[in-house]
Amino acid sequence: MKKISILLAAAVLSAAACAQKDGVSNAGTNLATNSAAPASSPSFQITPQPVEADRIALADAKKEFDAGTAVFVDVRGAEAFNQERVAGALNIPVSDIEANISKIPKGKKIIVYCS
Repeated sequence: MKKISILLAAAVLSAAACAQKDGVSNAGTNLATNSAAPASSPSFQITPQPVEADRIALADAKKEFDAGTAVFVDVRGAEAFNQERVAGALNIPVSDIEANISKIPKGKKIIVYCS
Protein backbone atom coordinates (compact mmCIF):
# COMPACT_ATOMS: atom_id res chain seq x y z
CA MET A 1 0.00 0.00 0.00
CA LYS A 2 2.95 2.31 0.70
CA LYS A 3 4.13 1.93 -2.93
CA ILE A 4 0.68 2.91 -4.20
CA SER A 5 0.70 6.00 -1.99
CA ILE A 6 4.13 6.97 -3.27
CA LEU A 7 2.97 6.41 -6.86
CA LEU A 8 -0.10 8.58 -6.31
CA ALA A 9 1.96 11.33 -4.72
CA ALA A 10 4.54 11.21 -7.51
CA ALA A 11 1.85 11.29 -10.19
CA VAL A 12 0.08 14.24 -8.58
CA LEU A 13 3.33 16.15 -8.23
CA SER A 14 4.31 15.31 -11.79
CA ALA A 15 1.00 16.56 -13.10
CA ALA A 16 1.20 19.66 -10.91
CA ALA A 17 4.63 20.43 -12.32
CA CYS A 18 3.30 20.00 -15.85
CA ALA A 19 0.32 22.20 -15.13
CA GLN A 20 2.58 24.93 -13.74
CA LYS A 21 4.92 24.60 -16.74
CA ASP A 22 1.97 24.97 -19.09
CA GLY A 23 0.68 28.00 -17.19
CA VAL A 24 -2.33 26.18 -15.75
CA SER A 25 -3.41 27.23 -12.29
CA ASN A 26 -3.04 24.59 -9.61
CA ALA A 27 -5.78 25.74 -7.29
CA GLY A 28 -5.53 22.85 -4.83
CA THR A 29 -1.94 23.33 -3.71
CA ASN A 30 -2.43 26.16 -1.25
CA LEU A 31 -5.71 26.28 0.59
CA ALA A 32 -6.47 29.11 2.99
CA THR A 33 -9.38 29.40 5.37
CA ASN A 34 -12.29 31.63 4.50
CA SER A 35 -11.41 35.24 5.32
CA ALA A 36 -15.02 35.80 6.45
CA ALA A 37 -14.53 33.38 9.38
CA PRO A 38 -15.13 34.77 12.87
CA ALA A 39 -12.13 36.41 14.55
CA SER A 40 -11.95 33.58 17.08
CA SER A 41 -11.29 31.01 14.35
CA PRO A 42 -7.62 30.27 13.75
CA SER A 43 -6.24 31.12 10.33
CA PHE A 44 -4.05 28.53 8.63
CA GLN A 45 -2.79 27.32 5.29
CA ILE A 46 -2.40 23.77 4.07
CA THR A 47 0.74 23.36 2.04
CA PRO A 48 1.58 19.91 0.67
CA GLN A 49 4.96 18.52 1.59
CA PRO A 50 7.20 17.79 -1.39
CA VAL A 51 7.71 14.15 -2.23
CA GLU A 52 11.02 13.21 -3.74
CA ALA A 53 10.36 11.16 -6.86
CA ASP A 54 13.22 9.27 -8.43
CA ARG A 55 14.15 10.46 -11.90
CA ILE A 56 15.34 8.20 -14.67
CA ALA A 57 17.40 9.01 -17.75
CA LEU A 58 15.64 8.51 -21.07
CA ALA A 59 18.09 5.81 -22.17
CA ASP A 60 17.60 3.90 -18.91
CA ALA A 61 13.80 4.23 -19.15
CA LYS A 62 13.84 2.85 -22.70
CA LYS A 63 16.11 -0.01 -21.65
CA GLU A 64 13.76 -0.97 -18.78
CA PHE A 65 10.67 -0.66 -20.99
CA ASP A 66 12.23 -2.73 -23.79
CA ALA A 67 13.20 -5.40 -21.24
CA GLY A 68 9.60 -5.53 -20.01
CA THR A 69 10.53 -4.44 -16.49
CA ALA A 70 8.87 -1.01 -16.65
CA VAL A 71 5.63 0.57 -17.77
CA PHE A 72 5.08 4.17 -18.89
CA VAL A 73 2.06 5.96 -17.43
CA ASP A 74 1.02 9.17 -19.19
CA VAL A 75 -0.92 11.30 -16.70
CA ARG A 76 -2.12 13.88 -19.25
CA GLY A 77 -5.69 14.08 -20.49
CA ALA A 78 -6.94 11.85 -23.31
CA GLU A 79 -6.81 14.63 -25.91
CA ALA A 80 -3.09 15.27 -25.37
CA PHE A 81 -2.40 11.52 -25.15
CA ASN A 82 -4.17 10.88 -28.45
CA GLN A 83 -2.15 13.59 -30.20
CA GLU A 84 1.26 12.28 -29.15
CA ARG A 85 2.49 9.65 -26.69
CA VAL A 86 5.16 7.12 -25.89
CA ALA A 87 4.32 3.94 -27.80
CA GLY A 88 2.87 1.38 -25.39
CA ALA A 89 2.19 3.88 -22.60
CA LEU A 90 -0.92 3.67 -20.45
CA ASN A 91 -3.07 6.79 -20.31
CA ILE A 92 -4.34 7.40 -16.81
CA PRO A 93 -5.02 11.11 -16.23
CA VAL A 94 -3.79 12.21 -12.83
CA SER A 95 -7.35 12.96 -11.72
CA ASP A 96 -8.29 9.31 -12.43
CA ILE A 97 -5.31 7.51 -10.91
CA GLU A 98 -7.04 6.27 -7.76
CA ALA A 99 -9.96 4.85 -9.76
CA ASN A 100 -7.61 3.13 -12.25
CA ILE A 101 -4.79 1.94 -10.02
CA SER A 102 -5.65 -1.68 -10.91
CA LYS A 103 -4.67 -0.99 -14.56
CA ILE A 104 -1.05 -0.47 -13.53
CA PRO A 105 0.84 -3.77 -13.70
CA LYS A 106 2.31 -5.05 -10.45
CA GLY A 107 5.98 -5.93 -10.17
CA LYS A 108 7.16 -3.38 -12.75
CA LYS A 109 8.92 -0.06 -12.45
CA ILE A 110 6.38 2.70 -13.05
CA ILE A 111 7.60 5.63 -15.10
CA VAL A 112 5.15 8.53 -14.93
CA TYR A 113 5.34 11.34 -17.47
CA CYS A 114 3.26 14.30 -18.52
CA SER A 115 4.90 15.85 -21.57
